[in-house]
Amino acid sequence: MHGDVSRRRFLGGMGTVVVVGLAGCAGPSANNTTDGENGTTGNGTVGEPTTGDETTGNETTGEETTGNETTGTDTAGGTAGGETLPGSEYPAVDEWLTETSVGAADETYDGTLLDMRGSTEVTVEVGAAGNGEFFAFAPSAVVVSPGTTVVWTWTGEGGAHNVEAEPDEQIGESDYEFSSGEPIAEAGTEFRETFDDVGVALYHCEPHLSVGMKGGVAISE
Repeated sequence: MHGDVSRRRFLGGMGTVVVVGLAGCAGPSANNTTDGENGTTGNGTVGEPTTGDETTGNETTGEETTGNETTGTDTAGGTAGGETLPGSEYPAVDEWLTETSVGAADETYDGTLLDMRGSTEVTVEVGAAGNGEFFAFAPSAVVVSPGTTVVWTWTGEGGAHNVEAEPDEQIGESDYEFSSGEPIAEAGTEFRETFDDVGVALYHCEPHLSVGMKGGVAISE
């Protein structure tokens, strides 16, 4: 990230993944089938992927949306979001989502970020429609307040996906580093990450980076 913000590295310790009988799904590796002891580094909380019949956090998703439209994220006081902010205010996110030298550009990104500041929890779909099939995150670009937890929830579409924030494999601008582990196809899988510090988190799906399955979270007051 530009400026004097130092990079916070969050190494993704994985929680338990329970696969509930979906034939042909890519199974989790030893990295995301641990005994649930998740490491925490720096000021962020490392998430853990979960599956099965657990509550995914959002009772109502409202209208189905793609790109940077709200998907009905719960907050402490109800549903927030809906306003958008120009990507020019968050150049690292804008660059990552339009970059073509590292993967393809994300076709669902319209040059704006969904403003979800004030939410305590924000949901991002993994395997939303876009980039030729179900190879998108929705919304792919959001702005959240420090302390917000982002919950990535697998739709079960588009095959096996994961969530990777690896600055050295991207454009070197992400202030956060984490991983949900090996790609998973199971619908209802969740991966959570709490963003405590101002900065940006740039991430992608490893198997589908080449078709533009990218996302960005800007953490701002």
